[in-house]
Amino acid sequence: MLLTDLTNNKKIELKNGLYIVSTPIGNRYDITLRALYILNNSNVIVCEDTRITKKLFTLLNIKISGRIWISYNDYNAPSKVKNIIEEINKNKIVSFVSDAGTPLLSDPGYKMVQEALKNNIKVIPIPGPSAITASLIISGAKTDKFFFVGFLSRKKNEYIKILKKYSDLKAPLIIFEKSKRIKFLIEIVFNWFEEANFIITRELTKMHEEVIYVDITNFEKYIKKDFNLKGELTIILELNRKLKKIIFSNSVLLKELKKFKPSQVASILARSSSESREEIYKRCVSLTK
Repeated sequence: MLLTDLTNNKKIELKNGLYIVSTPIGNRYDITLRALYILNNSNVIVCEDTRITKKLFTLLNIKISGRIWISYNDYNAPSKVKNIIEEINKNKIVSFVSDAGTPLLSDPGYKMVQEALKNNIKVIPIPGPSAITASLIISGAKTDKFFFVGFLSRKKNEYIKILKKYSDLKAPLIIFEKSKRIKFLIEIVFNWFEEANFIITRELTKMHEEVIYVDITNFEKYIKKDFNLKGELTIILELNRKLKKIIFSNSVLLKELKKFKPSQVASILARSSSESREEIYKRCVSLTK
């Protein structure tokens, strides 16, 4: 198969392999010409949800019939990867797409890529849209370096631990989050950090694209009951200063020691304190002497 190089009108051979194809995050016109060609000429389409990808193909005027469609996620990877590798070894052009944007970024796919590389199969990136870069370039944050966190843990203690861990990087954190958890994230950040800037983006490149800027002066507005967002959000978070010092007084420790052992008090309070579990434990022991 041949692809026309638009710069000099020469034909470029399209070799079999695993193509990692970026698709629009919203606006269908963000698809690249190269991605269109690859998808049009793919024998096999591997995707998260065949319904979503077929809908995209229809919008892009790409034929749906005459191809092998494989639904893939991290749960069914063991049963699907072998089949995908076999198709590539049959001299097929196999394209992998996510539901939107650039595959593998907080999306399934790395196991398939690893297996392809183990089998000496060429993996070809077809770059394009990504919510990560689209959000970053309109955020106003410094863009010389950043750290991609992806989705945070569902566990509150882990949530806080991760933010504390990366707060010293002095670079914007890029976080994916569901809208129903955004109030919790905002509240956690402004409870723990002296100063922070949030840039929340949603529906990027779509009709209802929205960018919300949150800082110490207005954050209370965004944790009220009447503030609601829908969908998945991309957040650029700048943690500008050190953690607030949250240290429990001796009176608080003594109150807890009436109900729990020193080790238990240390474990409980360390979750919400700037002090470590060991530091709190030592204080508890000294108070009980």
